[in-house]
Amino acid sequence: MELSDVSQMHKSSERMDGQASLQTHMVSYIVHPTPPQPAHHLAHQHLRFGTRAFRASGAASDHAHHNVLRLRIHKTFIGGIIESLFRITSKATGTWLQSKFPEWFLPDKIVLKRQKENWEEEFDHEIVAYNRLRPLQGLTIPKLYGMVQYANTRALILSDIGGSCIATPGGAVLTEQDIEPLFHQALTSLNEYGICHDDTKLDNFHLVTDDGKDKIMIVDLESADFDQTEEELAYTAKSKTKSLLRQYRNHLKCLEHDGVLLPRRPVRR
Repeated sequence: MELSDVSQMHKSSERMDGQASLQTHMVSYIVHPTPPQPAHHLAHQHLRFGTRAFRASGAASDHAHHNVLRLRIHKTFIGGIIESLFRITSKATGTWLQSKFPEWFLPDKIVLKRQKENWEEEFDHEIVAYNRLRPLQGLTIPKLYGMVQYANTRALILSDIGGSCIATPGGAVLTEQDIEPLFHQALTSLNEYGICHDDTKLDNFHLVTDDGKDKIMIVDLESADFDQTEEELAYTAKSKTKSLLRQYRNHLKCLEHDGVLLPRRPVRR
């Protein structure tokens, strides 16, 4: 199988000439899946990502996102040895080896996000957004490892950011006062690269604790806006923060009404 240098994927971030151009510069790998499973149904996947074949199991992220699978990789003895050799060698080669063979640097937990039906343009748009936001990968947004073919369509292999979705009880444990600056910080971090997140729903934001500190991480960049000025980005970040707070306030009321509201806890700084 021919491997493409993942670094070429990042060069395509400034190109929006259509699917053909993006596919030329993206990593081209193959996945051999079992049929897609219903949400929360255990899925066993036999995957091939570049030079690595492995097995993974997991489930759809939730009932609303059937195209997003959260998977855990099952390592083999031989695979573990090869992975260790790659990691040792990468200490001498730096990031070059990781960009050339990302399949050997995958975390134990990954996310496989399939292109939705008839969403070719949005999928391409999300790739461009990830490339432009490369410095924020793993910090404010998931890390993008590459693209594969899955169930007769394209799919992204992303890091599993963990934490709890704000739209779930586990993600709604902070007060409005404590979560407001976290929302604003996450949104403005994208603004620094000229991008506005344009799908500000609670289920696209996760409360994550990193090195003992709380932060918000953002997912779903299919509708990211690249065309706002610096002044517009600053205004939009404030207005979207207010919108998220209104949603959060209503969400807390609904959780309390349903009897599933968890106790508030102090923000971890």
